[in-house]
Amino acid sequence: MGAALLALAAAAIGGGVSLASAFLAQRGAERVWARDQERIERHRKEDRIREWDSRLLEERRSAYTRLNATARAARDALAACMHGFRQVGTLDDTQRAELEERWIAYVVQHAESHMIVSDAVLPVLGAANGTLRQIYGLVKRLDAGSSEREESLQELSRRMDGLWVRLTGLRDEMRRDLGVTARVEAPSR
Repeated sequence: MGAALLALAAAAIGGGVSLASAFLAQRGAERVWARDQERIERHRKEDRIREWDSRLLEERRSAYTRLNATARAARDALAACMHGFRQVGTLDDTQRAELEERWIAYVVQHAESHMIVSDAVLPVLGAANGTLRQIYGLVKRLDAGSSEREESLQELSRRMDGLWVRLTGLRDEMRRDLGVTARVEAPSR
């Protein structure tokens, strides 16, 4: 009977070891599967973030391109008005219509751009916009005859020169923001 009991105990222990081994193997497989799922989910999340960043960059590039074009078109219309005042002394209906069309396009694009420009570009955009608005107001006052003509023309010319610098600064900051142009760090002293 002792041998039979020993055989029974050995069988029970062997069965227990087999069950424990199967259980441990299953738990190990579940942990590997869980780690794989976490890794897959992490990669999916990283892919979504990269896709979002890529789409945002493309939208920003497109907005910057439109903003640059409409701001320069508005500047060109304002410059044409300045030349019209100098040559003829007044604007004709075609010049007024072109100025209004370009100005409206610029204002719409400027407003849209506020939703996508980076924090680094926003102050430069504000400075360029302020200068454009001052010039536009001066042109409208000159056209209405409510400004001292000669003094206002000199002021208009001075502001137009400053506008070019502002628009170039805006363009350069937008290019840096897109990574087209490297940022130049000031030398440390």
